[in-house]
Amino acid sequence: MNSLLQDLRYAARQMTKSPGFALAAVLSLAIGIGLNTAVFSGMDAIVLRPLALPRLDRVVTLVEQSTSGTYEQVTLANYQDWARNSHAFEELAVRKDTGVALTGDGDAEQIAASFTSAGFFAALKTNTLLGRVYREDECERGHDSVAILSYGFWQRRFGGDSAILGHRIELDQHAYTIIGVMPKSMQYPSTTDVYLPFAPRSEELADRRSRDYLVIGRLKDGFTVRQAQAEMRTVAEQLARQYPVTNKSWSVHVAPLLDDINGPDTAAYYRMMLGGTLFVLMVVCANVANLQMARGIARRPEIAMRSALGATRWCVLRQLLTENILLGLAGAVGGVAFGALCLRLIVMAMPARVARYLAGWSNITLDGRALAFSLLLAGLAGIVAGLAPALDSWRVSAIDNLKAGSRGTIGSGRTHRLRNLLAIVQMALAVSLVIGATLIGKGLDVWFHLPDRYRPNQTLTFSLTLPATRYATAEQRSNLYTDVLARLRTLPGVTHAAMTTALPYDDSGWLRDVEIAKRPANAGRFESAYYMPISGGYFDALGIPVVAGRPFNSNDSLSSQPVAIVSERFVREYFPAGNPLGQHIRMGRDSQEPWLTIVGVAKETDYSLWDPTIHAAVYVSSTQAAPASPLFLLTTDGDPMVLARSAHEAIAHLDRLLPVDAMETYTGLLRDNLTGLIYVAAMLGFDATFALFLAAIGIFAVMSNLVMERRREIGVRLALGADRENVLNLILARAGRLIVVGLASGLGFALLLASGLRNLLQGVKPNDPVVFAGVAGMIAAVALFSSWLPARRAVQDDPMAALREE
Repeated sequence: MNSLLQDLRYAARQMTKSPGFALAAVLSLAIGIGLNTAVFSGMDAIVLRPLALPRLDRVVTLVEQSTSGTYEQVTLANYQDWARNSHAFEELAVRKDTGVALTGDGDAEQIAASFTSAGFFAALKTNTLLGRVYREDECERGHDSVAILSYGFWQRRFGGDSAILGHRIELDQHAYTIIGVMPKSMQYPSTTDVYLPFAPRSEELADRRSRDYLVIGRLKDGFTVRQAQAEMRTVAEQLARQYPVTNKSWSVHVAPLLDDINGPDTAAYYRMMLGGTLFVLMVVCANVANLQMARGIARRPEIAMRSALGATRWCVLRQLLTENILLGLAGAVGGVAFGALCLRLIVMAMPARVARYLAGWSNITLDGRALAFSLLLAGLAGIVAGLAPALDSWRVSAIDNLKAGSRGTIGSGRTHRLRNLLAIVQMALAVSLVIGATLIGKGLDVWFHLPDRYRPNQTLTFSLTLPATRYATAEQRSNLYTDVLARLRTLPGVTHAAMTTALPYDDSGWLRDVEIAKRPANAGRFESAYYMPISGGYFDALGIPVVAGRPFNSNDSLSSQPVAIVSERFVREYFPAGNPLGQHIRMGRDSQEPWLTIVGVAKETDYSLWDPTIHAAVYVSSTQAAPASPLFLLTTDGDPMVLARSAHEAIAHLDRLLPVDAMETYTGLLRDNLTGLIYVAAMLGFDATFALFLAAIGIFAVMSNLVMERRREIGVRLALGADRENVLNLILARAGRLIVVGLASGLGFALLLASGLRNLLQGVKPNDPVVFAGVAGMIAAVALFSSWLPARRAVQDDPMAALREE
C-alpha cells in the first residue's frame, strides 16, 4: 500500500510537471469515455433493462403462429384453453390496446388505454405507487368502472397530484374511478396512459376467429422457455383436432418478453452507436499512447538513472502504468461530466411522441452501473494507452541512455516503428468511422427525399380514433367521414383533403390475404396485398394517377356493389396475362368478407420504409369500408401547420368529443419513423469527426518527432546545397507511406463494416465508390497537411543553427 501511494504521488507530480501533455491526454480520454458512458446509459435503460421489474427474464409473450410462419395475436377462446391446459405458467394474462377519448375539461384528448386481465400485474410482479390494482371481480361487466394511471400520464395530465385516488375521469363517455397509479418503473406497454379492466362479453370469450389480443405469462420456477414452447405446441395440436375449422393451421410461439419489447432495430442502433464510440476510444488510446511515446523518449535519462540507482524493471513498469491509470481516472472524471452533457442533449433531442414508444426512455440516467462502466473504461484505457510506451521504456539501457547525445535519448528504431503503427491504427479507425457515417448519412438523405413527389412539406396529417360506443356501425363512421372531409375542403388554403389508413413510406400498411374469384389458391404461396381504405380525392392529393379504369366516385356507397382499385404490382402478380378490370377479389379468407369488383388500376406506390420489397396494394372506398382509426391529410401551397387550428375547430364543430391526434406534417411523420437512424447518423458523425481530428494530431505528432530527430540531417543536406523543396518532398514521402498503409487498412475494414450496414442503406451501395474515394481523398489531404506543417517548419530553419546545436 505504501508503494502504491508513493507511485500515485509521483504520478501526480509528473502530471503537474507536464501540464500540456496531461491536459491533452485527459481531455481526449474524457471525450472518449464520456461518449461511451452516454451511449451505454441509454443502451442499459432501453435495451438491457427496459423494465425495472423483478425477474423479468421469466416473463414471456405468447402469439399464434400460422403454418406459413407468420405471427398473429391471440383469440380469446384459445387464450382460455391455454390457461386451463398449460402447467408451465405461474400466471397467464391477456390485454388489448386501444385508443380512447378523454373528455371533460378542455378539448377532447386521444390517450392510449390497455384493457388487461387482473393477472396482468401479477405476471409482471408489479404493484401500484399509489392505491391498488383491480381485482378479478372488477374484470366483470358492470363492475369494471375503475382505472389505473401510468406514471407518465399522471405527471403529464394531473401534475403528479397525490390526491388523485377517487377522482373520476370520462373515457369514451364512460365514467371511471381512479384507484391507482403505477410506479415509474412500470413502462409496459410503453405507450399506455391508463390501465382498464378487461371485461369481455360471452360471445367474445367464445370467439376463435378474431386474433385481437396479446398474451403474456410468467414461467413457473423450473420451467424454461423451450419447455413451455413444447407444452404449448402440444396444447395447440389438441385444439387443432378439437376445432379444425378455426385452429387447424395454427400453433403457438413462446418468446421472452425482453426479446422485442422495444423492437430489434432499437438494439441494433445502440450496438452500432456503442461500436462507433468504442472505435473513438481506441483512437484516443492510440493518440495518448503516441503522446506517451514522445514523452517517454524525453524521460529515458530519468528512467536510466532510476535503474542505475537500483530500481527493478518491474518497479519502473508499475510506476509508468500507475501514471497511465491515473490519467485514465482523471479522464473518467471529465468523461462522467461530458457523458452527462451528451445524455442530456440526447434526451432533449428525442421527440416526445417517439419517446413514448421506447420502454425505459424516461429511466435513462447516469446511475451506478454507468459510473462503474466509466471506471472500467478508464482503467482499460489507461492500461491500453500506456502499456506499449511502458514496455518500450522497460527496455531502456541505463548505460546507453546516460551517455549524452546517445541515440537512446532520441528514440530507437523500435520506438519509431511503434509510433508509426499507432498512427496507422488511428488513421485506419478514422477512415472506417468516416466511411460508415457517410454511408448512413447518404442513405438517410435518400430516405428523407423518397416521398418528395408527394409534397410532404405541404401536407398536414392527423388521425382520428372513433369511440366504438358512438360509431359502432360502418354507416355511422362513413357519414362522419363524409361530413369531416366536406368541412375540411372548405377551409381557406386547403387544396386537397383526403382520408387513408397509410401514407407512402410510413410503414403503417396492413397486409391481408388475397383470394381471387374462380381461381384456386396456389399451394405453398402466400398471396397478400396491402388493404387500404381511402376516400375519394386521395389519389389527387398525392398525385398518384389511376392508369386504367376509374377512381372512386359518389356512386360507390354502402348500398352499391363493393369496388376496389388495385396497384400495378397487383396486376403483374395476380393478372399477368389478363385484364383485371371487372374481376372479383376478396381480402382475407373469411367467407363473411365481401367480394370486391376491380374498377381501376393505380400507379405503383411503395408504402414500406424498411422493407425493400414493394407489396401489391388493394384500395377500397372508405364509404364502403369505413375504418375506425383513419389518417387524414390536407394539402396546401403554403405552410401546412397554419391549417392545424382551423382543422381542429372544424372537427370539433361536428363532434366536440372527438379527439384529434398526432397533428404534424407528412415530413415530420417520416422523420419520426427515422428517429433511430437519425440518432445513429448523428452519433457516428460526431465520432468520425473527432476520430479524424485525433488521427490528424497523431500524424502531426509522428512527423514532428521525425523532423526533430532528423534535424541535424536536414541541416547537413541544406548546408551542402540541397534544394529545400526536395528535402520537403523527402520528408513528405515518409509521411505518404504511413498514409497509404493507414488508408489501405481503413478501406479494407470499412468494406467489412459497410456490408453489415446493408439493411440501413436506402439507395446506397455498401461499397459505394464515390463515398470510398471521396473519404479516402479527404482523409489523405488532412493527413498530408498535418505532415506538411512540421516538415515545412523544418526546411525553413537556419541549417547552421541546427548544426551548432549538435
